[in-house]
Amino acid sequence: METKRDFEAKAKAMLGTNPDEALKLYLELWETYSDQFNAWDAFYSMKAMRAANSPNLGWANELAEKFAGDKVGNLYGWLIFDRCIKGKSRTEILENEKLIEGLTNLAPQKNLRGDDTFPCPTTISTLKLCDAHAENIFNAKKINELLSGLDYNILSNKPKIIETQERGDVELSSDLEKFFALKTKALLKLTEFEACIEYCNKGLELIEKFHYNNDLWFKMRIALSEDGLGNHEKSEELFKELLESKAGNDKWFLYRDISEVYYEQGNFEKAWKYAVDSAFHGNEPHFLIGLYLLQARILFKLDRASEGKILAELIASILKEQEWNEKAEYNKLFAYYKIDKTTILPVGEVIKRARIFWQNERYGNKQKSNGIVISIYPNGKGGRIKDSTGSVIGFLKKGLVKKLKSIDNLKGVSVAFYSMKNFDGKDIAEHIEILNIPQKNDSENQHSQTGQAEGEIVKILHDNERGKVGFIKCKGREHYFSVNPSYQSISQIQVGIKVLFEILPGKDNKKERIRIKKILG
Repeated sequence: METKRDFEAKAKAMLGTNPDEALKLYLELWETYSDQFNAWDAFYSMKAMRAANSPNLGWANELAEKFAGDKVGNLYGWLIFDRCIKGKSRTEILENEKLIEGLTNLAPQKNLRGDDTFPCPTTISTLKLCDAHAENIFNAKKINELLSGLDYNILSNKPKIIETQERGDVELSSDLEKFFALKTKALLKLTEFEACIEYCNKGLELIEKFHYNNDLWFKMRIALSEDGLGNHEKSEELFKELLESKAGNDKWFLYRDISEVYYEQGNFEKAWKYAVDSAFHGNEPHFLIGLYLLQARILFKLDRASEGKILAELIASILKEQEWNEKAEYNKLFAYYKIDKTTILPVGEVIKRARIFWQNERYGNKQKSNGIVISIYPNGKGGRIKDSTGSVIGFLKKGLVKKLKSIDNLKGVSVAFYSMKNFDGKDIAEHIEILNIPQKNDSENQHSQTGQAEGEIVKILHDNERGKVGFIKCKGREHYFSVNPSYQSISQIQVGIKVLFEILPGKDNKKERIRIKKILG
C-alpha cells in the first residue's frame, strides 16, 4: 500500500501537467489517510481543483470548513469565484447561491481600504450575488443579509476603471459605494428607517467620489425614512433642499418621490404639482411607468379621473411595446377606462398627447415670450436669449421642443418660450420653439452632402502599436475615431489638430464610423 508521502509526491508532480489526475490522487489521499490529511494537503487539493476541468465543489466546501484560515480559504474563495461567478448568467449565479453566500465565513474578506492591488474573491462574489438578487424584483431581505456578512470598513474606496471601445475608459463606483447603495435601498424597502438613515449618513461621510447620483439617492432615502418615521415636516424640508440644489433640481426621481410623500399625506394638490414636474424632467417613457400610475391615482383623488385616460393609454402602450407582464393595478386602470390593449397606439404617438397635457398643467395660462438667441455656451449645452423687452434669460439645450444634436448654429435664431424660475431663483427659458433656422453656409452644405465635416481632435485615448483612438469634436458633438498604424499622417494626429473627416453610416445596427480624410492643421 502506498504511503501518504507517496500520494503527496505523485499528486504534486502532476499539478502542473495533469490537474485532473492530481485531483483524483488528493481525493484518494483524503479517503485513505483522512486522519493525517492536513492544511497543506487541503491547500494543494484546492490548487488542483482550480486547474481541473471538473472540480468537486462539495468536497472543496468540506475542506474549507475543516481547514479554516487564509491559506485554504483564499484559494477556496477564488475557486468559487471561478466556477460560480466568472462569466456566469444571473440564473447560474443564483443556482450556486449557497456556496457563494458561505464565502464570508470560509474565505476571509481582505482589507482593501489601504491597498487594493490584489482583489478579494469574497467581496467580488458577494456583490455579484447581490446584483443577481437586485435584478428584476429587488430582494431587499436577501441583499441586506448578504451585505451583513461584509465589513464595509475594509472595502475599497477607489472607483473601478473599465476600458470600452466606444467611450474609452469608463469609471464605475467603488466597492464601498456599491455596498452603501445596495444596503440603504434594502433597508428603506424593509422599512428599517433608522438604520437606513444611519447607513446613508455613513455613506455620505466615507465615500470620496459618487457615481450614478448616489449622493442624491442617499439624501433622498434619508428624507423618505424621516417621512416613514412620522417626521413629515423634516422630510419635506430635506426634499426641498434637494430640489433647490444644482445637482438635484433636474432629477425626475426626486420630484416623483416627494410627490409620493404628499400623496400619502393626502395633500393631492402638491402631489400633482411635483408629479407633473417629474414628468417634465423625466427621460425614456418605459422608465417612468410607475410615475404615470401615480399621476393617474392623484387625478382620481382630485376628482379629475376623466383626465387620467391618457396616462392609462400610455401605460398600456409601454407594456405592449416592452412585452412586460401586467400587474393587477394596471389591469384595474385599463378596465376603468375601457382600454383595448390590442389596438393601443405606439408609445411615440401616445407620449405626444401626454406631453401636451403635461405642458398645459405646468404652464397653465402663462403667456409665451419671444426673443432672439444671442449666444451659445462654450460647452454647447445652453445659451442666452434676449427677449422682446431687452431682458436676457438663460436656456438649456434640453429645453428645446425640437431636439437637436447641436445648438452651435442657433445664434441669431428667433424663438418663443415660457419664462420659469430655475433652482437658484433666476429666470430660465423652457419649452423653446425655434421660429426660424439659419441657412448653412456653402462649406457646411457641401460637407453635409458628402457626409464630410470639419472638427478638432479633443482627446486621445490610446496611442500604441495598434494605432490611435480618440474623439473629434464638431458642432458640440464628439465623434469616436480610430486610425490604424499604417495611416500616412498618424504622427500628426494630436489633440488640438483640426481635421476633415467622413461620417460613414453604421451597418447591421452598429454605430456610425469615422474616417479622417485630411489633416487641416
